[in-house]
Amino acid sequence: MVASDTRLLVVDDDPGIRDYLTNRLSMEGYTVHDAEDVDKALNVLHDTPDMDLILLDVIMPGQSGFDLLRMLKADPQYSHIPIIMVTALGLVQDKELAFRLGAGDYLTKPFDTREMLARIKTHISLKQKTDEITLSNQILTTMLATVPGIVYMKDAERKFLHVNQLFEEISGKKAAEITGRSDNDLFNQNLAESFSRYEDLIFKHGIPHLENLEEIKTASGDTRSIFFRRQPVKDSKGVISGLVGVGIDLTEQVILRNILSDREAFLSTLVNTFPARIWAINTDNLFTQQNSAHIERWGNLIGKCIDDIPTDEGVKEDWKNRCKTALTGKKSLSLLPEEPGAKGSAFLSWTLPISQNDDIIGVLGITMEIPDGMIHEIVVLEKDRGE
Repeated sequence: MVASDTRLLVVDDDPGIRDYLTNRLSMEGYTVHDAEDVDKALNVLHDTPDMDLILLDVIMPGQSGFDLLRMLKADPQYSHIPIIMVTALGLVQDKELAFRLGAGDYLTKPFDTREMLARIKTHISLKQKTDEITLSNQILTTMLATVPGIVYMKDAERKFLHVNQLFEEISGKKAAEITGRSDNDLFNQNLAESFSRYEDLIFKHGIPHLENLEEIKTASGDTRSIFFRRQPVKDSKGVISGLVGVGIDLTEQVILRNILSDREAFLSTLVNTFPARIWAINTDNLFTQQNSAHIERWGNLIGKCIDDIPTDEGVKEDWKNRCKTALTGKKSLSLLPEEPGAKGSAFLSWTLPISQNDDIIGVLGITMEIPDGMIHEIVVLEKDRGE
């Protein structure tokens, strides 16, 4: 069944042929326009540029059908319209010229109506499929242009088929310079070998997808950290026919991560070398941090609660009470008696609230061993302060 909006243009100087073709094609469900010469055909196309097919006579007064064919195929607005030449000329050189100028088919008068209808239907079906592919490509191109990342596509020979604007900026080349070329043509040897090594895993070993971080020196001389994800493209038989790569610029994130990693290493070193036991719990009374001195005394308590501490109930209860006080936003300092086996010493223990955005999210504890000679002075000092 022909779609009601399928439009045909019949161009012929013979009014009898125009009337016959118009009536016969209208019976098939086509919307038919007609013109008697090249000028009138151009006027019809100007008013109805989205024509689906043109039946074009060759010999006409003034300009010929070949002249119109040449004009239409040179104009991007009309070049996609399939054209079937319909003429009494049956010479091989005429057919050759028609196909060379871009005609899709050639019918010699007199022609069989059923054959004509079959050819029209075939060419319109091909045009519709072509239009669908064109639309899909336009959508894909638009998507690739708007994706906030570097995008490229390669064929089975690893030649670039498509790149987006961000890829152009990284490589310093336009898409026209990149398409059809390989990594060795665009990148330095180390980077080209890195691309090849990872893509080998897709093309040669069928890995479904790969992710890695590449250091890429851009055309401007900057070094960028690009996170790439690559996936194979398979044909209808499941054979890998290419791949798609998407890259996200993580340079700033990598720099920040390195800074945070350095800070974390610094803080970890500081905490573990500080002459005190340091720990932290969250609002559920579960341990989240311990330094090496605290682990040495109590063992690994991460993820455990105060009740899991291997000590007597009195110590646990005191510990919980001090944490409860800290979770209300108050700081506390306690002088603890000496521990078993630690004669001649006692311990000062601080509990401090941990805040984030004005919310208390946990408790920090610091416990320091106090030598015997300092214990009396601390006790006197505490009494003098009335605490």
